[in-house]
Parts: sequence; C-alpha cells; structure tokens
Amino acid sequence: MDPLSVENEMGMMLEDSVDHPYSKRETARKRRGPLGRLTDLFSNVWCGVAVFAMLFIYCSIGSAVPWVRQHRLLEMTEFEWFHTPVFNGLMLLLCSILIVTTVRRIPLRLVNAGVWAIHTGIITLCVGSYWYFGTKVEGDTHVFRRQVVIEIPGLHEPVSLVALPGNRIHAHAGGEHWEFEIQGTNSAWPILSDEHKGETAYAVNVAVHPPVGEPFVRQLLAGYPQYTEDIIPGKGRAIKSLGRKLVDEDLKLSLEYEPQEYFHVMQTWALFTRRVGDEEWAQRPITGMPRYHNRVASRDQVFFETAAQRNGFTPDALDLRVPPPEGAGALGDADLRVTGYLRYARLRQRVVDGGLALNPMLRVVATAANGRPRTYELFAFDREKSRTEAGFVEFKWLDHEDQLGSIPNRPSLATLKIAVPGADVSLDVPLTDRTAVGRNGPFTPIEGTDYEYRIQFHNDAFPVDNRRVVSLAFVDIKTPERTWTRWVFDNPELTRDRAELGDDPHGQAAGAPRIIDEAIEMTYQSGAPPIIFAAVKDGPIRLIVNSMDEGRIVDRDVSVGEDVEIAPDLSVRVEALYRNATLQARPTIIPVERQQANAGEFYSMIRVEVRQGDRIESHWLQYNPHVLPGPQYAYQGRIPYTPEVFVLADGTRVEVVFSRERRKLLNPVAMEDFELLTHVGGYSGGASTIRNYVSRLRFRDGDSWSELRPISVNAPTEYGGYWYFQSTWDKPPPSNPSGGMNYTGLGVGNRNGVHVQLAGCCISVSGMIFAFYVKPIIRRRRSERARAKIGRATEDTEEFGAETPATVEEKISV
Repeated sequence: MDPLSVENEMGMMLEDSVDHPYSKRETARKRRGPLGRLTDLFSNVWCGVAVFAMLFIYCSIGSAVPWVRQHRLLEMTEFEWFHTPVFNGLMLLLCSILIVTTVRRIPLRLVNAGVWAIHTGIITLCVGSYWYFGTKVEGDTHVFRRQVVIEIPGLHEPVSLVALPGNRIHAHAGGEHWEFEIQGTNSAWPILSDEHKGETAYAVNVAVHPPVGEPFVRQLLAGYPQYTEDIIPGKGRAIKSLGRKLVDEDLKLSLEYEPQEYFHVMQTWALFTRRVGDEEWAQRPITGMPRYHNRVASRDQVFFETAAQRNGFTPDALDLRVPPPEGAGALGDADLRVTGYLRYARLRQRVVDGGLALNPMLRVVATAANGRPRTYELFAFDREKSRTEAGFVEFKWLDHEDQLGSIPNRPSLATLKIAVPGADVSLDVPLTDRTAVGRNGPFTPIEGTDYEYRIQFHNDAFPVDNRRVVSLAFVDIKTPERTWTRWVFDNPELTRDRAELGDDPHGQAAGAPRIIDEAIEMTYQSGAPPIIFAAVKDGPIRLIVNSMDEGRIVDRDVSVGEDVEIAPDLSVRVEALYRNATLQARPTIIPVERQQANAGEFYSMIRVEVRQGDRIESHWLQYNPHVLPGPQYAYQGRIPYTPEVFVLADGTRVEVVFSRERRKLLNPVAMEDFELLTHVGGYSGGASTIRNYVSRLRFRDGDSWSELRPISVNAPTEYGGYWYFQSTWDKPPPSNPSGGMNYTGLGVGNRNGVHVQLAGCCISVSGMIFAFYVKPIIRRRRSERARAKIGRATEDTEEFGAETPATVEEKISV
C-alpha cells in the first residue's frame, strides 16, 4: 500500500483525540478574542470539575446539613433550597459547559456518539428537572364519603348534612321545628334482601326529631335507596309496628356525593377570612413568614414551661402585612398583619396578674422530704379553690390586719351539729370519710330520743354554680313514723328537708314546709385547716401554722420566693401573689426535647392583628391543615377547625383561619367507596393487621361523573393533569371494625417534565453503554485495520527499497 494513504488514515484516527497537536482547532483558538477565551474557559476540564464540585457541596449542604438552610436568615425548606437562583444558576452553568465542551472538543463522529449521548442526556435531564420543579404543585385534601340531603314539605330549599357521627342540624319549615342528627355510620352493613343478599353497603342512621310525634331513626344505604326504612325506638322497624317502611313518607332523606373542589398546597401559608354566617372563604397568601424559628416581640405574649426557658428566650419582632384578595373582602379597609410566629406551641390557660377586678390568688409550692414539689394556686374569693384538695392549706384575703385575730388557733374538722332541744340533747359529729356511709349505710341512734341519723354525703366546698360554693351535708333522718333527707348548709337559711325516702329524692311537693320536723336541729360548721396564708390588703403575707396538740406553732410574715420550714420534713414557698388575678389564654412554647418528631407545622401558631386606625385587635391562631366549610366537617374534633372571630369597628364579626394556600381542582372528586383489606384475623387497630386500603373515586367532568378510579397504597391514578394517591384515612375504632371510613385523605400533585427526565436518563444510559462497550470495539477494529495496512506498506517498501515512516508506530501508540 502507498505510505501516503496510511498516513492519511492515521491522521483521521488521531483527530479523535482531544489534544491532537496537529488539529487545526489549536491554531484557530489562538486567533480568537475575549469570546474565544470565554469559550476556552467553558471547554476547560477544570472549569467543569469546579462546577461539579460546587453543585456537590450545595446539594450536600441542603440535604445533609439542614441547619444551614433553616438558619434565621434563610428559613428554607429542602424544596425551596433546590429551587433558588443559586442552584438554577449552577445548573445553567453546567449545561453551558457541557454544550461548549461537546461542540468544540468532541468531533461529531461515530466513535464519539457515546459521549455526545451522555452529555445530551444530562442536559435533557436538567431541562426536565427545571420544568418539573419549576411547576411542581403538591398538596392533599379530604374527601368525605356522603352527605345527607333533607327535603321537608314547606322548606324552600333542601338542607344537607355531611355524614359524620354526631353532626346535627335544625330546620324550620312552615313554622315547625325539625332536628336531625347523624346517629352513626356502618361501612359494611349486610343486606339481607333476596335480590342483593350477601352484599354490603355504607349505612347512615339519622335520628329524626319531628315537631309532632315520637322521634325515630331513618336508615339510609348508599347505592340502595329502595332499602330506606325507619326504626322506632322501643318498637323496632316501622314496617312491623306501623305496616309501612317510613313513619313520615313526606319527609325525604337521601345520600348524595360530597364532592371536594379544593386541595391545600404543602409548604405554604395563608389566612382565610369570611363574615360570620357566610359560606365562602377568601384566601390571603402569606409570604416571608418564618418556618423554623420563633418570632415574638415580647416574652409576655407567650407562656414558658420553666423559668430557664423564659430567660433563655430572645424576643424577635415580626411584622408582615397580609394583602387582601381582589376587592375589599370581609375585613373591608382593615389592615391584616402577622406579628408573631411559633413553630411548636400549645394554647393553654394560666393565671396572670393585671385583671380589672380584685381577685387575690396565691401560688404556693410545698416540698416534702424526698418528695417532688407540688404547686397549688389558691383563690381567696372562691370557696372551692381557696383550699388545697386535701384541705390542709387555705388562703384568706383580709381587708385590715385586725382580722388576723379571727383566725382559729387550732385546726379542726368540719362538724355536723345536731340538737334536740325538747330532749335536752346535743352532739357534734366530725365529718370524715368514714362518717359518710351513703344511702345504703346504717343509721346511728341519737340517745335519749326516737331519732336516728345517717350521713349520706358531705363536702366543705360544694360547687353551686361557676362562681359559688357552699358547705353541705346530706343527712337522712329516721323516726318510727317516717324517714326523710335534710340538706344541711353552713348557712342555716339554706337548710331544708327534701322528699321522704321512697319518693322523688330531687323533688318537694308544692307548699310543703321547708323543715318537716323542727324538733330536731342541724347545722354545718366548716373546718379550719392547719396551714393558713393570710394576705392583708396593701400589707404583708402572714403564714399561720396550727397544731392540734401545741396550738399555733408558726405565725410570721413571709415574702415571695422565701422558703419556710414548717416541719422537719415539710417546707413551703410563696411563688407569687396576684391581687388582680385573671385567667388568660396564651401559647405555651414546648421545649425541643418534648416536641414530637416529624410533627412539621401541625403545632404552629401565629399572632394576627387587625388594625383600623388606632384600634387594634389581636388573637393567636392555631394552624389548621385544611380550611373546612364549617364545624360539621371537623368530625367531633378529629380534624382541626379553630377559627378566631375579630370584631370590626362597625360591629361586623369576621372569622379568620390560619392554614395553607388552597387551589381549585380541575375536576371535583367524590368517594364512591372505601375498602379496607386486612390480613387473616381482621382489623384489630394496629397497622400490622392492614394489608392495603383502597379508595374508589369518581371525578366530575362537566355535568357527569367519570367511571370508578381505584387508588391504593403505591397505586395512584391520574385525572385532569393531577395525580391522586392514598395519604390518610378515617380509622375505625378497634372495638368496631365497621365504623370509621367516613372520609379518605388524598395526596394531590402534578408531574410535569417527568417524561423529559426519563428520556434524559435513557439517553445518558445508552451513551454510557456505547462508550464503555461499543466504542472499544470500534477503536480496536480500526486499530487492527491500520496495523494491517502498515504491515502491507512495510512489505512494499522492502520490495521497492523505500524507507518505512518511523512516525507511524509513534502515532499508533498515541
């Protein structure tokens, strides 16, 4: 072969090399200006390595070192961290470097097809990922199983009630009052009819209280309206007692879908407002609110569990304006602002000073030897709360110091004083746990008389209403002729006899005398505890300790925070004295060590202010994962629903709920059925007994509903651009496996760009396969052909005496 043709063949092979010294690109590169040098930088290997290193560090910090992105200055979730301009800029820089390097340094030839495919796949994956994360929406929603639609003659429009146990509704039709209550549900009610025997249905029992007549229960079966029937309490099925299935055939009750039109977006904040009585909520998204750090302007706005926690807390003010929706909205021209945020807190009530009325309260800590301290809050003006539970400590409020002399010198028990003046008999009966024998205990004779007595019950601080307590004893009195009960009060004017035993124990005949037998007298004398704290108005706190044997053993002034030993194994300390105590609800910040893991924002709270000129009203709002249409959707408190009411200057009452942003579903969704699949033995309340749970859904498209779409764990479904997957469910109580299952929790999200990401991965993998398996074969075959040509050229050279090119072998080695 001609040596020149061999040289040309080797030159073509060597041009595949990136750093071929004979390439014309080297010469052209030197002639370029700034743009050429920039492209040189982008096509430099170390530039690509540096960008890859920065991306690796950035991703590692976001995933493995979360406290960096959670810093007070950043306050980012992981999703937000990977969607910042910094991350997007690094991805764009990486794609630019790959494009420039590929075009400039890797010739588009068959042998380099693998590298081109790998780079193309990476760029495609980046584009798909940007599309995916740039348009990503993910949230969740609750879909309730059914609603009860009620039609009453004379009612202009039907009323509805979501089918959740305990829900009730009142309706007025034609001047008559009706009441309906969801008595219970059953997710697997067996049908005994011949036509559908063996099948099960979702059953709802509705208790009906008509304006006239006896109440009854109407049973409704989802999908089987022909089996609707009434049940009369105490009489059974109406068909058997009345000869017809329905008590009132003009009353129409039916089960209909309860379609869900909204879902709530994760990792967002929003406030929802509406006037009290309205149905629709207006949404106000909140931007710039923290997530991981508490922000309050003052320690006095919250409660702390310990003094150390309070002292270590650093106030940090927050003031975010929440713009109104289109139009004025429910708040009109009022300014809505968020002025506090707590990541993990519980709303609790505590006693604080600063009320408008005089209401003395003393907080005392008692510590026994080798025992835990016990804290008591004693209210002087509350008979029930002025003493500890056991009655050993009492708090008194005195208007002047002279009243200290009225305090007894010895402790005493409550005493029942009995006197029969006609027989010259009197006795004192100490009231203890043993002296109260109940309604069936024995009677005790009163010597020298025909009377016998039996103490049923006694209480030194019996609550009469929310503000008053009395000392009271129920005493049965027996004579040879009759037996009756006397209520003996510490105030003799209240003492009275009640109905005789065997009659109504709570009643008293009209016109009956207050005292049935005035020959026997009874009075109640309250006891005196051994430890008494007496606070004198505008004076000190006096501690008095009395002993049954020694009388008064301690009588001294004490100050707040002072420990006083009143016995060898007992000491007391006054922690606080509030003269104008009032009960106030504030959030209590829960220490980190006591917080539930993975609770997320469930226990978050914000402080909201409504400002109208100089008028400011503020409330702490608890986080609600979903903004519900009304309290009947709260399912007896299982689903949070805690709106706060703000009163505007003109008297308008506005509800405000703290939740997440919500979006409208393109296709409202309804639940047809819910199936719980269990292991052998059935559901026992534990997750280990559950094999799977399946929600069967329908989607509304225009005026019609779609075919059934089942979803289960790891088996989502797609409809109208959104994917739906099983998230939560209404767990039945272990004692009633057929209960519950009245709603399903669905995760909702889109998957834009997933196919582009998948295509990028496939292209890159195919390029790797080509580069690692196909390319070596191509190069080996080319090398073999070149060596064969060199061998033939060498034979021709020896035959004709020409010199063999020494550089050929060197080029082959390259």
